[in-house]
Amino acid sequence: MKRFKQLGGLWFAILSAGITGLGACTGIRRAEDVQLITTDLDNFWAAYPAVLSDTANAAAVFEQRYFAPGSPGLREYYENRYQSQPLRFARAVTQHPRFYSSARPTMLAIAAQKPQILAAFRRLQALYPPVRFNNIYFLVGGFRGSTAQREGLLIGVEYLVVGPDVDTSELTLVQRNRCAPVTAVPAMVTHEMIHNTQQPADGTLLSAAIREGMGDFVAELVTGIPGTNARLHPYGQAHERELWQTFRQQMHGRNTDNWLANPQQETAQKPCDLGYYVGYKICQAYYNKAVDKQQAVADMLTTKDFNGFLAQSAYGTQWVAR
Repeated sequence: MKRFKQLGGLWFAILSAGITGLGACTGIRRAEDVQLITTDLDNFWAAYPAVLSDTANAAAVFEQRYFAPGSPGLREYYENRYQSQPLRFARAVTQHPRFYSSARPTMLAIAAQKPQILAAFRRLQALYPPVRFNNIYFLVGGFRGSTAQREGLLIGVEYLVVGPDVDTSELTLVQRNRCAPVTAVPAMVTHEMIHNTQQPADGTLLSAAIREGMGDFVAELVTGIPGTNARLHPYGQAHERELWQTFRQQMHGRNTDNWLANPQQETAQKPCDLGYYVGYKICQAYYNKAVDKQQAVADMLTTKDFNGFLAQSAYGTQWVAR
């Protein structure tokens, strides 16, 4: 039986064998053939003024003007996230009026990121030719994150539009903190495409953290952009030794609740999702040790032995008592 869990804004099926990424919908071989669909954003903003003027009928407006003419990706998102119930979506959106009204220019600017996204994919394919891609649908999701489905990668854009003119006062602490600027979009979608090629996790915290940290590390490598989890690094750098010592005690277990998808643990002093940071540092250590950097990336993406990968990285040995 599947259950679903949110990892850094994306939802994955958690199976008894481990965490699955995007492998179920892989297939596009050339970066140039990837379609980036932003028409759902245009449809949302065409509908939104009518919603503001008649909030009592918001569900009907969204059903008729947003979901009915929507892309295949949006329709699949609507079914999976909202069970095709427009009232649930309308409630999620209308409780954040200042956020949505102020975020409109930034959301529409996502379309301008297409050249940078495709350039990142080309660099990723040059670095690792066997990589595979999916089509990407950008949509307004009511803060329900993003997901990999049959149609491709479905990106809820709310977490990608932070900026000086965006009013986040209606959001929760973790929602505000997880928001990233639109310039992080290429790194974010590259991270998700990397899950197409990675080997599946083995069910342990270590494998899950390495896979997610690998997505961040390789995406930064090919885009030059720290990505949406850059917010973890200041805390991680200041507490790296203690994080590792705690992580090491738990890493062979199957419980990821204190490290990944743990928004309830977000505080003003300490971020959630610190497993991403630990995994990033392990991958960084492996890459820095390698003489052949391209081979190091191939090793990351093809490893099934996460314990062996950690050992070869030598991460954490700097804190072993001598």
